[in-house]
Amino acid sequence: MRRKWVGLILMAIIFCLLAKEAGCGIILKTLVVNPSKTKTQTAMLKAYLPKETTAEDVVDLGDLKIDYDIGKGLYYVHQKYELKPGESVSREIEIKDVWVISRAEIEALTRQAKELAEKLKGTSYFEMADALQKDIESKCSEILNRQEKAMDVLPQAHIGAYRKNIKILDSTNVKIARLEKMVAEARVAHVPSGPVEAKVSVKATWWLIVAMVVALGLLSFIFFIIWHHQAIKLQKEEKHEESPYTLEKENK
Repeated sequence: MRRKWVGLILMAIIFCLLAKEAGCGIILKTLVVNPSKTKTQTAMLKAYLPKETTAEDVVDLGDLKIDYDIGKGLYYVHQKYELKPGESVSREIEIKDVWVISRAEIEALTRQAKELAEKLKGTSYFEMADALQKDIESKCSEILNRQEKAMDVLPQAHIGAYRKNIKILDSTNVKIARLEKMVAEARVAHVPSGPVEAKVSVKATWWLIVAMVVALGLLSFIFFIIWHHQAIKLQKEEKHEESPYTLEKENK
């Protein structure tokens, strides 16, 4: 009896077929079968959704329930059914087509790569930047072409094309990051904003020192003139005070 029950559960999950219908998203078709030829049994229908799918992407579950498997990191649908001997039940789950990369995103990447490469013209980085920009443009074109061809094929191929494109897109973003780093390095190497400011600051400091020395010199010279003038005046006053005494002495 236990072996038959295990066989029943396995039959519940062995068939998962993805199909795409006109005017719909992706359709997940599931099938559960009662393998017994003599007994009515409770069958558990259980099917995992593709890894890119979230609960919000499910458009129509029918009578199925949806839960999340923490261990596998996947959402799955499930339901129990009473099946007569040899009876089977199939269900469909409609899912949004999330396996598409927007053309706007791709075009934004190619545009960004071109703008970054333009900023590096006239620098030692340009040759490498130009090669990266052309490679990014080529990869983005490849993504769009593959995606367009996969729109009308079987869902398995459609999802497979998307996953391949995502890997290429990730590597393209890494190349964009390299271009941004090159632009930053080129600015440090070729735009002498920091050194010029430092040079101007040192020059201004020296001019200030020279001005202060000259000002102190002028001030000292003025003080010297004033002191000299006061000294002469003092000497004249002293001589004038001495004069009556000298005359009186001579008269005696």
